[in-house]
Amino acid sequence: MKNKNIIFSLSGSIACYKACFVISGLIQKGCSVQCVCTNNALEFIGKATLEGLTKRPVLCDMFEKEVYTKHIELSEWADISILCPATANIINKLASGIADDYVTTNFLSWKIKEKPYIIFPAMNENMYEHPITKKSLKKLKEIGVIILETEKGYLACGAKGKGRLLEPKKIIKTIEKYL
Repeated sequence: MKNKNIIFSLSGSIACYKACFVISGLIQKGCSVQCVCTNNALEFIGKATLEGLTKRPVLCDMFEKEVYTKHIELSEWADISILCPATANIINKLASGIADDYVTTNFLSWKIKEKPYIIFPAMNENMYEHPITKKSLKKLKEIGVIILETEKGYLACGAKGKGRLLEPKKIIKTIEKYL
């Protein structure tokens, strides 16, 4: 995995804390990681944490100075694109072709047939099992997106069920497999 370039996108979930362990593990394996976040993700984890791990500025605001077309450059630079954690909101946006933030715009500029795009979902079981989310996941798989199953266990809401983000070691092993 050494010298591989990774776009690591985060959407707004309490599971963002696990993503930090994944990012740290990828950096330790010699990867270059560029974090791209939704505004909601930054409600759970701060830019300073992600920038400290990656030594790169976090991309979030499409209209920041000098970053408006950066999503195109990133798509060319990266060997793989990861979305972890992926909420029901972001999954349904991607499946609908909505591009209203850095994460979704990056997705639409990604060459899915040429390089892997992997989604690691994390959400409440009801949201994960909702027919709209299931339909969106199926649609994304049909166009070549790699989607990992969630784990069963305790969820942030206090319930126990499906929708829990995979553990960081499993996520890193999956990324290694596709690199």
